[in-house]
Amino acid sequence: MMIQRQRRSEIHLVKTITVSLVVGFVIAACSSTTSIKKTGNDVTDVVLQTADKLRGSPYCANGQTPDCFDCSGFVFYCFAAARITVPRTSSELFTSGRAVQKSALAPGDLVFFNTSGSGVSHVGIFIGDNAFIHSSTTSGVIITQMSDRYWSSRYIGARRLL
Repeated sequence: MMIQRQRRSEIHLVKTITVSLVVGFVIAACSSTTSIKKTGNDVTDVVLQTADKLRGSPYCANGQTPDCFDCSGFVFYCFAAARITVPRTSSELFTSGRAVQKSALAPGDLVFFNTSGSGVSHVGIFIGDNAFIHSSTTSGVIITQMSDRYWSSRYIGARRLL
């Protein structure tokens, strides 16, 4: 009887460890390991490297410092690091610079999304390799693939300010 209980306990432990390892591997596989590459343009590189250093910063409404960012506050901060003043809201940013076709996106371009159902409500910075960096309401500053089902269905355009 004692041996059976010990055996069941060992089996339970093995199952627990196995599930923990599987969950860890799944989380690691889903996490972005995309690195932001240098472009050779000093201004663009300052914007992108600033953005990269801020990965993991939390989200908060109206935030524009490393303590916490909303999406346009994140863009505002990254561009300010390169001494470029940009508008503070996503809708104002959408009227800045010049329009860029999705097929012609370059690192540093701003990408815009409709997440609210009425016009521009989210902005991120395209980093190349079909990815953008942004301050997400659920995860803070992260890198996301443009092909992500949620974001690709909400994409509404891009602008080039650099």
